[in-house]
Amino acid sequence: MDQSTYEKLRQQPDVSALGAAFMRDEVLPTILGTDQMNILYWIGRQVARQNPLADEVAIINFFDQVGFGTLTRTKQNRRQQQFTLTGATVTGRLAANPDADFDLEAGFLAQQFELITGAATEGTVNEIQHDGVSLMIQTDPKDLIGDRAANVPTLSIKPKSTPPTAENNI
Repeated sequence: MDQSTYEKLRQQPDVSALGAAFMRDEVLPTILGTDQMNILYWIGRQVARQNPLADEVAIINFFDQVGFGTLTRTKQNRRQQQFTLTGATVTGRLAANPDADFDLEAGFLAQQFELITGAATEGTVNEIQHDGVSLMIQTDPKDLIGDRAANVPTLSIKPKSTPPTAENNI
């Protein structure tokens, strides 16, 4: 999506949690079948390539705005970053469907960090608990690929709490 589309969608009323959960946990599994987890991971990566974000703050805000949940980094070293995905969206999905998967989110997150760092990056769903999901992002700093985000036009993601106005709709 381009910046103009993002701003227009940001001004729309929130999508219902029921509608989003129905699409995500009922419709997509019916369409994708047994390959759902792999396909959603690669869809997440492709969507991230089409919607590059500039930094971790933008990723966190984007996760919140699109209803993926609240993303928090819990651990980090040179090659790995661990994140938790929590919030009402996550607990609601898991309460309604204990088999809900989060591979779309893992793929999206991995690709965003690959774009930001320029290094090969993979993401996995580490652990799913009733109150949140652990995502592991692993980067190989020696395996440089493609352009860094600095060379790619990125979406300017505003915090959810900032209401859209004519001044910040640039």
